[in-house]
Amino acid sequence: MARVHPRILALDSLRIFLLEAGEDADRLPLVILHGFASSALAWTGIIEALGTDRHVLAYDRPGFGLTVVTAPHWQGLDPYAPDTQVPIASALLDCLGVHRCVVLGHSMGGRLAYELAAARSERVAGLILVAPAWERPSAPWLARLLRRRAIELVGRALLRTTSPLALRLGQRLAWGSTAPPRRADGALTALSVAGWDERLWRVTCATLATSKMPLPALPRPIPTLMILGERDRIVPNALTRELTAVWRVRGAPLEIFTFERSGHLPHLEETSRFVETVKRFLEEVEDGATPPR
Repeated sequence: MARVHPRILALDSLRIFLLEAGEDADRLPLVILHGFASSALAWTGIIEALGTDRHVLAYDRPGFGLTVVTAPHWQGLDPYAPDTQVPIASALLDCLGVHRCVVLGHSMGGRLAYELAAARSERVAGLILVAPAWERPSAPWLARLLRRRAIELVGRALLRTTSPLALRLGQRLAWGSTAPPRRADGALTALSVAGWDERLWRVTCATLATSKMPLPALPRPIPTLMILGERDRIVPNALTRELTAVWRVRGAPLEIFTFERSGHLPHLEETSRFVETVKRFLEEVEDGATPPR
């Protein structure tokens, strides 16, 4: 297992919490993008396992985990908005000197990984999409309502009160089988940091305020690995299977694996198989061979 190093990286008005392991400059780095209401900490075990022969990193996006926003705007943009996440990821990779990499995205991080590849295809050598959530909720009228000060204060108080119960219910839904007791997935740590409720409220409002947009087309074929949980009750697999059918017709280099015992968290529920599948794909990308499966 590789040793994981946490650190804080200043990126203008952002203080990005980052986990890293591995330093092999001859292998493609792996960048991990977590899902909604999650954290890089949820990927610690995967970083340890995959960081033995390459640089692996994960970071907390604004609004989640341990990343801190110190100003209302980042380079003139709302740091919590979905449309700002690709520019932030690009700036972070520039700062770290990562010029070409494989990007792994889980749940809503899966759509972000795809959007990053569409916007910066020259630096994305491969995509790994784990239980991807393609559709973002959009309700601008509700975002305007939730941003009213009185409603925000009441809503954040309810968040703080109900978060332990919501976390337990969320874990039951996310796992395809019974979740191990006190499973460390990063959520508890994130909820212990002062101001987590305000950050989550802001990212929720910013997401609701964003109009629905179709997925952009990739400017070139990018080798893609899709990992789905057969028992996923958070994000149904139907839309992903429809999209992948279209991509295959267009000749996309695509591999799909369904983990029969997993729900929304294949990386936690079937970790050994997950690591083996990802390692094989990384080697295929580096060798220039990604057979469809």
